[in-house]
Amino acid sequence: VKHHPDKGGDPEKFKEVTRAYEVLSDADKRSKYDRFGEAGLEDGGGGGDPSDIFEAFFGGQGRRGAGQRRRQKTKDVVQPLKVTLEQMYSGATKKMAITRQVIDKKKGVQDCRQCDGRGVKVEVIRMGPMIQQMQSQCSACGGSGKSFQTKQEREVLEVHIQKGSPDGHKVMFRDMADEHPDADPGDVVFVLKQQEHAVFKRKGADLFIERNISLMEALCGLCFELTHLDGRKLLIKTSPGEIVKPMAQGFDPLATQEGKTDWEVFEDCDCPSIDNVAQADTTDVDTLKKACETQLKRKGIDVGAFVVDSSRAYFKQCTREEAMVAKKAKKGSTMYLVSDPDAKKSLRLMKAVKDEGMPTYKNPFVHGNLFLILNIEFPDSLTPVVQQKIRGLLPPPLNQPTWTETDEGVEVHKVADIDPVQSYRSNKQNMSAGGEAYDDDEEEAGGRGPGGGGVQCHQQ
Repeated sequence: VKHHPDKGGDPEKFKEVTRAYEVLSDADKRSKYDRFGEAGLEDGGGGGDPSDIFEAFFGGQGRRGAGQRRRQKTKDVVQPLKVTLEQMYSGATKKMAITRQVIDKKKGVQDCRQCDGRGVKVEVIRMGPMIQQMQSQCSACGGSGKSFQTKQEREVLEVHIQKGSPDGHKVMFRDMADEHPDADPGDVVFVLKQQEHAVFKRKGADLFIERNISLMEALCGLCFELTHLDGRKLLIKTSPGEIVKPMAQGFDPLATQEGKTDWEVFEDCDCPSIDNVAQADTTDVDTLKKACETQLKRKGIDVGAFVVDSSRAYFKQCTREEAMVAKKAKKGSTMYLVSDPDAKKSLRLMKAVKDEGMPTYKNPFVHGNLFLILNIEFPDSLTPVVQQKIRGLLPPPLNQPTWTETDEGVEVHKVADIDPVQSYRSNKQNMSAGGEAYDDDEEEAGGRGPGGGGVQCHQQ
């Protein structure tokens, strides 16, 4: 108080004392002063932009031009946009209306009259002989120091859906979000959401359709019509003499994730010439396989083989061909090798129409394929006469019994349709292991009775 000008004090000294009080009474300012000194308070408190990695390396000194804060942007507007598979196939344009807040250009942007553009208000409070200055954010401008008015503006944007656009593709309109005088406008983003189709299913650039066909069509030839996504009429047929086979069990062509890796086992083998990229102090094969697909893959290590000995496992980053060339005999070691990816290729083959899938996004002149998921419907039964005629037309059976029904000791059984899940459930109770209730009590007590050690069994 003695430095106050009204008390005859030095005005400059009073400013210094008041400034020091403001810093010490504000935790945020005090923290900035401790880190950056007086310069941290003069330039708004920072000594640079902490999000700038170069600022962190060079300390923000002498790089005031390169380390300045990046101008902020207003919030992006993200809007999902439903599109049909037909629109993604042929391409389309949708007009979307948006309403955004823009600065009223007629009234312009001015300094706030309440705080004179400073963004803060300073209030002097006299408490008896003491005078205290309180600084607070200006409520009129929200601390920006600017006075402006906004108005709603409606604009119509043309969203171009390119041929072959993938599901989730983003169409961006730069600087079309709300306006603010202290920030650049954000972006308006439309996210394409592919709608389910009644006939076609999509996986990448390939299309799939599912049809039920009869056994006669599977054996004697197939022909059906299909209206494509662009309206073209396709007549799809098999070649003369071509047979449609049932799809391999366990294979789902529409699966989005690849199944677990299959491993081929080589007993008493190793590939010592290939360097180890990791090792584990366990011989549990399931744990090692899981580590190849999770922990090591996350580290960017694609394991092509691993070798297990009596105490630990060694992981090799190699191709299957490299491991096979380096394979050597080694007693007591087991080599696990990634199975040949093309080993089951023949089981994955499907009937398809070439180049009738989706156009590719980057090159719409290149198309995927149209795959046919064909479910063969067998007849419920056939008369013996019909069976005899078919038997004379088809190749001979693969199973030719040498026993006859009249041979001694031969039992004749006829097959029936039974649900294996229901069969398992019905017998589950009778298959549960364990004895009476007192057996469980003994196990919980460690198998020891009140007499002490209990019964011990030894193999003779």
